[in-house]
Amino acid sequence: MSIPFQGFTLLYLIFLIIGTIERVKYTFTNSKSNKIGRIYYSWTFIVLLIIYISIVLFSIIEYFVIVKTVNPYVSISGFFIFLSGVCLRRKSGADLSYNWSFHIEIKEKQELITGGIYRYLKHPYYLGVILELAGVCMIANAFYSLSLVFFVQLPLLAIRIFLEEKTLINYFGDRYGKYKSGKLF
Repeated sequence: MSIPFQGFTLLYLIFLIIGTIERVKYTFTNSKSNKIGRIYYSWTFIVLLIIYISIVLFSIIEYFVIVKTVNPYVSISGFFIFLSGVCLRRKSGADLSYNWSFHIEIKEKQELITGGIYRYLKHPYYLGVILELAGVCMIANAFYSLSLVFFVQLPLLAIRIFLEEKTLINYFGDRYGKYKSGKLF
């Protein structure tokens, strides 16, 4: 089953506008503190931001240039995957509170967050980002762009996670090692 491209376009454009406003507002107004700590590997934020924006733009271009019909089951599934990603990203940001940053950053009085969603997932924010991007691509039935999520964004996030964990181990020592291995609880 598929629906005509034209019938879906208005809904898709509304989704893009609302989604863009939510993401920009959350990302750039979510800082819980005006104090900046020591930032490590600052290039990771810039690279991930560029790739994130590129994948969203590629999915829009793919939708308008390549996609001729839309499978509603894929689009609806994508919408729920996107919503799951947004909820996970917001929950993890709320649990991090003062410690949240879009950089790998150690702030004054940095805490090791092990409660909330972080009790069950070590990197829920990054999982939320992957789900969000995958959902955006699926809504548009943009499967070439979806492949970029898994073959470009995911490996770059894995590098960022490695660097972030290295920084956290240097700062928190054995306590982070125990948290990472699940032995803290």
